[in-house]
Amino acid sequence: MGPAVTRFAVGDPVFGTTGPRFGAHAEYACLSEHAAVAPKPAGLTYPEAAALADATALCFLRDRANLRAGQAVLVNGASGAVGAAAVQLARHFGATVTAVCSGPHARLVRKLGACDVVDYSRADFTGAGRRYDVIFDVAGTSSFGRCRRVLAPGGAYLTTAPSLAILVQMPWTSRFGSRRAVVAFTGLRAAGDKRKDLLFLGELAEASALTAVIEACYPLERIADAYRRVDAGHKKGNVIITMADRS
Repeated sequence: MGPAVTRFAVGDPVFGTTGPRFGAHAEYACLSEHAAVAPKPAGLTYPEAAALADATALCFLRDRANLRAGQAVLVNGASGAVGAAAVQLARHFGATVTAVCSGPHARLVRKLGACDVVDYSRADFTGAGRRYDVIFDVAGTSSFGRCRRVLAPGGAYLTTAPSLAILVQMPWTSRFGSRRAVVAFTGLRAAGDKRKDLLFLGELAEASALTAVIEACYPLERIADAYRRVDAGHKKGNVIITMADRS
C-alpha cells in the first residue's frame, strides 16, 4: 500500500514466496512490491496458487541441468511437492520421465507425465541397467557415487540435500570427468529472478501444462496437525495452510 506502489492495487489476488526469510505463521505478511510476488494465475484457487509458488524444480531442471527435449530424466521422490512439479516440468520440456516413488503413488506420477515408475520398496533404480541424462534426487536418499554408473556421458546428478560430499564433488566434477554433481540453493536467488519464475509457472498453470498437487489443506488453528502430516513422510504433493476461506 502507499502512493509509491505501482505494481499492485488493493484487492489484487497474488501469490509468491517469502523464502528464505523465516518466522512464525501468521494471517498476514508484509512485503515490498519488489518481493517475489506475482498476480495469481487466473482460474486457480488460492491453495493451488500457493502449491505452485515453489520454483525449486524449475531452477534445477531448466537452469542447472539445462534440460532439453529428448533427454531421459529420473526423478527420485516423484510424488512429493517438488517431485510432482519436476515430473510435469520435465515432460513439458520434452524429456522422457522415470519416476521413483512408493507403489501406491504410481498412478499419480503416471498421470503427471511419467512414462515409467520404479517402486523404491521393490527395486533399486541404480541397478536396473538403464542410463539417464539427468537424475534429480529430490528425496535426497541416494548419492552421486551411487548414481554415477547410471548417468549417461555428459549427464548430471542433481540433489536438493546439501552435504559435505556433494559440495566437494560439485566443483570437482565441473572440471573433470563427463558427469556432473549439482546442488543449488534456489531460495537464495534474487527476488527479481523469483518473480520471473512465478510468472512462468503461472503461465504454465493457465495453459493446463502444470497442475498443483495437494494432499490436504489445514486451517491455521490446526497447523500442528499439518506439521505432523508432513513429518510422517510419504505424502502426495503439498500440504497447505489456509488463512481464510478464499478457495
